[in-house]
Amino acid sequence: MSSSPMVFGVYAQRTSASKSVRLQVQLRTWFPVLACVAVLAVESTSYLGADHTSAPLRTVAETLFGYDACMHWDLMHHLIRKTGHFMGYGVFSLVCFRGFWIALQPPESRLLRQLRAHGLAILATFLVACADEFHQSFLPNRSGQLSDVLLDTCGAMALGLMLFAMMRAAESRKLAQGSHRRNPACAEAVALG
Repeated sequence: MSSSPMVFGVYAQRTSASKSVRLQVQLRTWFPVLACVAVLAVESTSYLGADHTSAPLRTVAETLFGYDACMHWDLMHHLIRKTGHFMGYGVFSLVCFRGFWIALQPPESRLLRQLRAHGLAILATFLVACADEFHQSFLPNRSGQLSDVLLDTCGAMALGLMLFAMMRAAESRKLAQGSHRRNPACAEAVALG
């Protein structure tokens, strides 16, 4: 019985250390997602509405492409903003994918883990886009639009699909290299071929 306080003391220290490590892992996993949400929240303010971004972006466009390029500025400005929506939320989805990829324990297969992480990332992107547009509907110079939510979600799906294809290709290449290493005849045939 005299050893039990020592045993419990050692166990308590390991538990607090493991809680600290788990907290650090969680922070490293989800901090990039929170940072992206913060950037999206700042971009969702009235200060970055179309009425405030047009003049600075037009100056940049005129500097880069000349005054003639800005003859159809309203259309160009609209396309720049919508491209920003598409790419911004696409990148947000990739950051969410990273978080879910780390957080999800490997299930039966790597493919299932990828599909779950991509699905959750797209869902998270959709929910944040909905919240963003809902917030913008209360601002005097912004408007909440369902079309922007759909555009944001399409950006998430497009970049997610690209990442999924790249991951599958890398995994196929890795498996092919692994099979060549295990089978010397195959490796020799590839070297000669």
